[in-house]
Amino acid sequence: MKRSLFLSVLTGVLMAAGFLSACSAFAPYVDARREAGTLAIVGKSTPEKVSICYNSSASSPEEVLGLAEAECAKTGKKPKFLGQNYWDCSLFVPTRVEYRCE
Repeated sequence: MKRSLFLSVLTGVLMAAGFLSACSAFAPYVDARREAGTLAIVGKSTPEKVSICYNSSASSPEEVLGLAEAECAKTGKKPKFLGQNYWDCSLFVPTRVEYRCE
């Protein structure tokens, strides 16, 4: 009896911790991943094209556009919408939107 109660409580605590840590997992991000120890980009973003992964339930279009504007501003350009793909990023942020910096 004590063991099953302990396991139930432990399971509940672990699930709660998982849900709380997943909150930041819903934040949009620029897919500009790099290979460890190098400057080579392995994500889909380049200085000419910004690729942003986001969750449409957790992020506003203005927030996503703001990320694109900030990335394009690094080269003195403005973002132009190219398109989006569903289920092209991670489980919690499944949508990829792409902008060309012009």
